[in-house]
Amino acid sequence: MSTYKNTSGDLIMTGDGGLATLTINYAEAVINGNLTYTGNLTTVDDFIVVAANNTGTVTEMGLLAQTGPTTFAGLRFNSIANVWQISSSVYGNGGPVISYANIATGNATVGGANTNIQFNNAGSFAGNANFSFDFANSRVTLTGSQAFGNTATPANVSNSIVVYSNVVSGGGTGLYVTSASAAGELVSKSKAIVYSIIF
Repeated sequence: MSTYKNTSGDLIMTGDGGLATLTINYAEAVINGNLTYTGNLTTVDDFIVVAANNTGTVTEMGLLAQTGPTTFAGLRFNSIANVWQISSSVYGNGGPVISYANIATGNATVGGANTNIQFNNAGSFAGNANFSFDFANSRVTLTGSQAFGNTATPANVSNSIVVYSNVVSGGGTGLYVTSASAAGELVSKSKAIVYSIIF
């Protein structure tokens, strides 16, 4: 038997000392206004509808998680930007304390051509043929000039040669290598000529 409750104020339902279970058939239930609950929410339907009967006037709708007595985190859909967004701190009405950030999706556009390594280009993915990775041959290709920042001598990497930059010394380049069998500054052509004459 159906039971109808109409009230101009709050409607509070308590059963079994607060331990009762309230079951709502989502296919038929309509709640006009705010629904506040404490405890766990369990649904057996495929979807919970937020902002039901929205005609398009509501452009931000979502869910709040109460993280403390007066603090909340928010998940919302922004229909203007057409993206899902999250914030770790929002007001009780969903308004941001910390700005909402877009949730990245698997459909993000990849920059550049096949094999190009991705990099951040003003907030978008980008790729360039000068910086690519050959998966079949395990080879990274760098075309053009490369800048090495000064660093302390790095530790050896097994079965590898490490190239790094440091203070220019007797080799005249400031470009160093280290491996399990050798370490030192690479020698420039002019320095090599001088050394060949001296030695």
